Amino acid sequence: MKKIIFIILISAIAIMLNAEIISNAFKPTMLMPSFLNSNNLSMNHSVSFFSGISSNKQSYYQSVYTNHLKYKFNSKLDLNVDLNFVNFGTATYKSGIEFEGNNDNTSKILPDFQLNYRPSENMNIIIEYKQYGSNNYFSRNR
Repeated sequence: MKKIIFIILISAIAIMLNAEIISNAFKPTMLMPSFLNSNNLSMNHSVSFFSGISSNKQSYYQSVYTNHLKYKFNSKLDLNVDLNFVNFGTATYKSGIEFEGNNDNTSKILPDFQLNYRPSENMNIIIEYKQYGSNNYFSRNR
């Protein structure tokens, strides 16, 4: 068993070194449709984790990874897209730091988008769709 783990470890190191050499030699460009300009696209990410326990020994947990995308079509029109990867569930507290899962662990992908149009300085038209607007998605759907 130790030989197999050692071989896998050496293979992984060789693959990572090879990937590093290839990535330094070849810088891929982002493929986008011809009508979209990659300079107008921005992306960032966020991660959150939270959990809690009640006096009746019930607990909950939730983790959220969000990929935030923004594309600026022009100075008056932009699109914001959030892809929320949510994982949540409950557990029962036993003792010390021991918890027993309630077999209700769930993962969902919840997209949100917002289209902003500013035809003039004093006017803003927003079209928005949200499935995940707060940090407590889990408690809203129980």
